[in-house]
Amino acid sequence: MAKPTVLLVDPQAERLRELSHGLTAAGYEVVPVPDIARGQRFAAGLAAAILMVLEDRPAADSTPETPENAPELPETAAVFSTVGLATPEILRRLRLVLLGREIEIAPDTRFLSLVGDLAQTPLLELLRALAPTGANGRIELRGGTLTLADGAVVAAAAGPALGLKAFCRLSRLPEGPLRIVTTEAKAESTARPGGFREIGEDLDGLILAAIEDSLGELPAPRSRLEIDLKPAFFSTAFKPIQQEMLGLAQRGATVQQVLDTLPARDGEIVHEMLRLESLGLLVRRPPQAKVQIVTDSTADLPVDLARGHGIAVVPLTVAFGKQVFHDRVDLQPGQFYALLTQRKEHPASSPPRREDFAARYQEWLSRGSEVISLHLSAKLSKTFENASAAASKATTVLDTGQVSLGLGLLALFAARLAARDEPAERILRRLREMAPRVHTLFVVDTLEYLARGGRIGKARALLGGLLRVKPILGVVDGEVTPLDQVRGGRAAQPRLLELLHQRVDRKRPVIAGLCHANAPTWADSLERLVREQLQVAELITAEVGPVIGANVGPGALAITVFQPTEDELRWIAPLGA
Repeated sequence: MAKPTVLLVDPQAERLRELSHGLTAAGYEVVPVPDIARGQRFAAGLAAAILMVLEDRPAADSTPETPENAPELPETAAVFSTVGLATPEILRRLRLVLLGREIEIAPDTRFLSLVGDLAQTPLLELLRALAPTGANGRIELRGGTLTLADGAVVAAAAGPALGLKAFCRLSRLPEGPLRIVTTEAKAESTARPGGFREIGEDLDGLILAAIEDSLGELPAPRSRLEIDLKPAFFSTAFKPIQQEMLGLAQRGATVQQVLDTLPARDGEIVHEMLRLESLGLLVRRPPQAKVQIVTDSTADLPVDLARGHGIAVVPLTVAFGKQVFHDRVDLQPGQFYALLTQRKEHPASSPPRREDFAARYQEWLSRGSEVISLHLSAKLSKTFENASAAASKATTVLDTGQVSLGLGLLALFAARLAARDEPAERILRRLREMAPRVHTLFVVDTLEYLARGGRIGKARALLGGLLRVKPILGVVDGEVTPLDQVRGGRAAQPRLLELLHQRVDRKRPVIAGLCHANAPTWADSLERLVREQLQVAELITAEVGPVIGANVGPGALAITVFQPTEDELRWIAPLGA
């Protein structure tokens, strides 16, 4: 595919010449011009051209395409502050933005990386787009890192897994933030310090391996393996991988420990695990939780995080006309936002039925577990009502008064308390103490979706009164409530932080959740502000799922913050910490 023409505007003639040569060497046709007026005249005659403007003054901390100091520029223009930057670094940032235009991923607000979400840009599709660009650098994901050389994946790391095993593991991620950091130099192709090693397969080979490895669902990671020493055990000829697996099972290893220890790919290991189970020689024992934590899909918890903590998620449904989907089961966030732009009808969400909850509760009660079921605010949905109607004496249903990651964090805290063998009554007491201190604030592009879905609460008073004004809303007493409003999107994030400062002590640790509706660049910018201005002990980023997305619309951005006491921080810390 032909690279776009670049209209490069720079008043410094020598630097303009060097940058033009650098971009030309990378395969771009460059039209160097010394001032904006001339660049705009050229842009008018070149429909496919990209206008890139260099300015020797600090840039506003805003979106890259529309800085406040250049309102006359078209929205497609990219404006760079060159203050304190050497020419090679400016060139790297120019090439980064151009790469982002080619693969349709936006740069962060400082032009240091490209940011996106796997929900919108699946990893294998991203790698196909990157292959012809010849990019060098790395792709950072929530579960690990891929290293690129000349557009090809040459190394991967995912926890203790390396190489092809790590690549296949990362390719399973259905969603989560992604960051592309480019370098001018090619990555080393041999093993080196830092946990990387070379991958020899080409892209087609990697994709085939990833598809093969993804067939079938991985067993619950915390299940423990046991050997059944029946007579057939002593007469069976085991493969080397089976022998290693049985050795780990003899020592009481969990499924996750086996996956992390054996060098084979996860899919191969699970295949052999299931083979031994079919022979009756290996048994998987699900963790016998004293307390099973349940929540609903409006918690917007990343799938891998919920799965790793043994949290059961009961999905709500989303309907486009007569077509009904289960939230995050057969309709993922990326698919939902595509449908939202394609379909004329407004999506309608519905809570799980009482029968759905009753069946799930009975499953865990029959194993001897107590159940704590946490749900979004009863003022926003009948989910809590239906769950309560299905509850028996060994099941407690809690109205958290929250939604999205406000609910998700509480479910996560409950699961960590349960994993530390806290009894149900103590978990419930802690949750009731913590819930009022969970602060969820969000910004929407428009109140239209909240109004259509009937979830607008006290924010209804703002309808019809906003012109180029962004409302800042909060979940207060279980209702959507207006907290403030700012003119223009750039002012929203600093104001969100100011409002959070009124709610938490900046000198003490907080646990934060960031959730965005198809707006990864905004989420990345807000994450930077949060980390700069608060003492962040843990931060989780997620994509707003279909049910919440149907009510807030694309472009929405939410921040949830909880400030634990010293005692709470110890109990709700990540498992293994």
